[in-house]
Amino acid sequence: MNSRVRISIGMPVYNGEASLAQALNSINSQSYTDYEVIISDNASTDNTAQICQEMASVNPRIKYFRQANNIGPAANFKFVLDRASAEYFHWFAADDTRSSNFLESNINFLDQNPDYVASTCPNRFEGEPEANNVTFALVGTPSERFAAFLDHCWQSNGVFYSVVRTAVLRQCDVVGQPFFASDWAVDLFLASRGNVNRTDEGLLLLGASGASSRPDAWRAFRSRPIEAVLPFFTFSAYALKLAQPFPWADRMSLLSRLVMLNYQGAYGQAFSAVYQRYQSRRLKKKNLSID
Repeated sequence: MNSRVRISIGMPVYNGEASLAQALNSINSQSYTDYEVIISDNASTDNTAQICQEMASVNPRIKYFRQANNIGPAANFKFVLDRASAEYFHWFAADDTRSSNFLESNINFLDQNPDYVASTCPNRFEGEPEANNVTFALVGTPSERFAAFLDHCWQSNGVFYSVVRTAVLRQCDVVGQPFFASDWAVDLFLASRGNVNRTDEGLLLLGASGASSRPDAWRAFRSRPIEAVLPFFTFSAYALKLAQPFPWADRMSLLSRLVMLNYQGAYGQAFSAVYQRYQSRRLKKKNLSID
């Protein structure tokens, strides 16, 4: 790797032909150019491979890997991290884009603030108005950072897609583990290690086609039977593990927040299941009427 490269950008992708070129062009347009891009194609069945190979042929910073078999999204995210060699790391979804100053703004901040473990920009989903920009940061004591995260967890995508100190992220023992809200667990790990900044400038624009947007996401990412009742059980257990050094009162406050989170998740899971069943029956009746 060129010694000037200071950030590894990891892009796990599966069947990303519709948005992949736009995402890679967003990287190519960055004002900060000391980067490498590590793409892991999770055995795509569309034109993802061709797009990656074409882009890599004109940009030597792009390193393209193709999995022989689909290893699952969580393992694919870990694959690109394992191959990172720079001081900083940034996950980049294949349906996302960034403002041209994203890398420069966040790297400059981290260079100047060694007590911060990560930095990101305001974010929103593609198609949303600027008024929907998410701007919260995770600063203060570890327990204050945990509380801030859980207060905004449903809007926390931008934290996961921060520019992160690679050495810190590599200490996270849940990267690559396939359970519901595993990305939130990574976010809490970062919050347990230091402050997470949110810049005033720049933009992280999130695509809406991620795995968590699937209507069956609650069931698809269920890692143990108890999550049928308590969907955030594994996440909650990990959060409490990270919080062991907290004062007793802060741990109790965290537990209360996690109980409420699981209640909200159980309600959402039940509503999603009923809605899917309704849609399935409606489609079946429609097909019968056509026949």
